[in-house]
Amino acid sequence: MHPHPQTVPGWQLHWAHGSVSVQALGGMLAPLQFRFADGQTVSPLHVAPWGQADDAALPGVLRKLRGEWPCVPFGASRPPPGLPAGWQMQNADDAWDHGYTSNHEWHLVEQTDTTLSIAIDYPPGHAIRRLERVIRPDPNAASVEVVLTVFARATTQLPIALHPTFVVPPEGVELLPPSASSIHTYPVPTEPQVSRLRPNTSGTTLSAMPTDHGPLDFTRLPLPFATEELMQMVDCQPPFRLRYPHEAVEVQLDWDSQALPDVMVWISNGGRAHTPWSGRHYALGIEPMSGFFDLGRVVLPTDEHPLAKNKGVVVGPNHPFTVKYAISATQI
Repeated sequence: MHPHPQTVPGWQLHWAHGSVSVQALGGMLAPLQFRFADGQTVSPLHVAPWGQADDAALPGVLRKLRGEWPCVPFGASRPPPGLPAGWQMQNADDAWDHGYTSNHEWHLVEQTDTTLSIAIDYPPGHAIRRLERVIRPDPNAASVEVVLTVFARATTQLPIALHPTFVVPPEGVELLPPSASSIHTYPVPTEPQVSRLRPNTSGTTLSAMPTDHGPLDFTRLPLPFATEELMQMVDCQPPFRLRYPHEAVEVQLDWDSQALPDVMVWISNGGRAHTPWSGRHYALGIEPMSGFFDLGRVVLPTDEHPLAKNKGVVVGPNHPFTVKYAISATQI
């Protein structure tokens, strides 16, 4: 759990139990280092393995991909090919995958010894006006709390997600997921000719998800073959725990499930061969969300789909949206 060292514009907080960095681009939080009483340190958030240079050919969300950040609105700006018959395509509200906030620089509102507040203002004419994040380490523990607030110019309903992305080391990580009422597979192969999950179906546990060759266990990573997978867990009851046996550490993601009831699980297991992924990207996204996969901006499924009514969060000028969440670690 030792991310690649990269220096990017942003801010840092240090406290007795660790340190946290937040980059301006995307407001992405990482590296996050926890320190225990015996001196052991762990860095559970993922930092993508591509270079330090600012590659203008990449969209902002990928340029220095790392850690945790909010996606407002959440999801792709273009639909994938091969969607089921009867599904309707629609135009996204802008051209930014995972939203304007994921692709542009945030600014500092206030920094103290114990708290970091950052914000980003959306372009004029966008229904969303501003996002604010308050990042506050727990002075007594290896834990960081984040509060996200979304302010709107006009009343709108849109998909919203958090995007915590965790390390998948060669030594392995075990997923200890919360209970969920159902788990749905992506409507098309996440990566054509690569993904193993049977598209547009459902299961009940991450340890036995349907493929054309029988159930597949996704609770121990990395998998022994290259793949990319997306699943939506419905009505999750947090926390979501990850166990790193090699380091004898358990990492926990907790969040307000009243605000964001589902989780999209992204398993990136070396399955993307194209640049910048280049078959070397291993990470685990545990993404609390409200919406329809990462497709709610561009796709309307038929009414028969179990997630057809998942339209996202309603936010307006007089009712901002706020969600609180935390990442923590303990020795086991």
